[in-house]
Amino acid sequence: MTATPRIPPQSLEAEQAVLGGLMLSPAALDRIADILTEADFYRRDHQLIYSAICRLSLEGSPVDAVTLGEALESEGLSEQIGGTGYLIELASTTPSAANIRAYAEIVRDKAMLRRLIEVGTEMVNRGFDPDGDTATAIVDWAVGDLMALSKAEQSCEFTLRQAIKLAWDDAQVAYEADGRLRGITTGYAKVDNRLGGWHAGDLVFIGARPSVGKTALMVNLALNAAKAGHSCGIISGEQSAMQLGQRSLSVDSRVPAEVMRNGRFEDEHWPKLSNSMARLVEQRIRILDRSAPALDEIVRVARKWKREHGLSILFVDYLQRIRFKGAQNRIEEVSEVARGLKTLARDLEIPVVCLAQVKAEVDRRPDKRPGLGDIANSDEATREADQIAFLYRDEVYNPESQVRGMAELNFEKNRHGPTGQFLLHFDGKTMLFSDYDDY
Repeated sequence: MTATPRIPPQSLEAEQAVLGGLMLSPAALDRIADILTEADFYRRDHQLIYSAICRLSLEGSPVDAVTLGEALESEGLSEQIGGTGYLIELASTTPSAANIRAYAEIVRDKAMLRRLIEVGTEMVNRGFDPDGDTATAIVDWAVGDLMALSKAEQSCEFTLRQAIKLAWDDAQVAYEADGRLRGITTGYAKVDNRLGGWHAGDLVFIGARPSVGKTALMVNLALNAAKAGHSCGIISGEQSAMQLGQRSLSVDSRVPAEVMRNGRFEDEHWPKLSNSMARLVEQRIRILDRSAPALDEIVRVARKWKREHGLSILFVDYLQRIRFKGAQNRIEEVSEVARGLKTLARDLEIPVVCLAQVKAEVDRRPDKRPGLGDIANSDEATREADQIAFLYRDEVYNPESQVRGMAELNFEKNRHGPTGQFLLHFDGKTMLFSDYDDY
């Protein structure tokens, strides 16, 4: 018994109604352009007609069966669409453009179903013939395509009325929060009060010169977020997972990091470490330990963590260690990575907090505090970031400093509001950053 071929999801009537409606009322294109593209039409002739309509409309030319026919004939496409006769038929069999939005939604929905079938079919094909891919890599690819498909379904155009309604709804949520933090906590009261914590979709850079304490601060920030109940990810291109574990134990237990390394424990240290381990094993933090990870690997891992563990925030150590395939030079590579991390933050709707090295020229200045423009190898990072902060400890440069044990976290850019300087206490023995209460 021969199986009947299955026809891909489509609606000939809806496609014809959309095209006919546009010829009757070209202005109706504005009502559907935000949800419909040429590729959404199943039939090739319909794709060509819709593309020609969009082109004529953009040029300000009339859009009807005659002008469309002439435009397609001039491009040698008339035969592919059945000539002007088919265009006249479309216009004459469509009563009006009143319901064109509903027809366009049907066309889009059928197109989404076809793309879903394509992803599923490709996943099956890769399963039978992986060509060197692991099962995990195939799943990550499929999830990425499905997430992109879901994102494409969302409208990106809004009227000012709609934008104001969204802002009003957000203000209502803020009011109902009654002062409670809405973002993900940094763990530092004054920073949270001023900035509102970390915000979903934001890319944040924290820059500093080597040995100032960037990685230590990142570990503190991740632990603070995790202890507040958030699922955290760490991309570690510099420190191993074991080293991050040591730092976490030292920060939480208050046992000096040096003791963790040299093994000169005292009796009082063991109960502190035991209690700390009991607390930390419950925290939702995942680590990718990879020297110089590639951007596409970070994206795949972050998507997987989002899908499997509800990832709330991602920390990256650090910008200049991430590789981007195909870059011609370091500046282009770092720029592409910055853009990629911003896209990842928006796509997953999470904050991405990325450490960054700053230029060596900073050390030769009288005031060695880094500022905007000091992030090494990339002006693009400055443009892409929603927030940029710089970490500075005076004692690193001045052994006789009068402010030993104090760190400055200086926010130089903040798209959401004010910038400013925040003082933190830094315990070098345990690498613990805490609120500095004397200011």
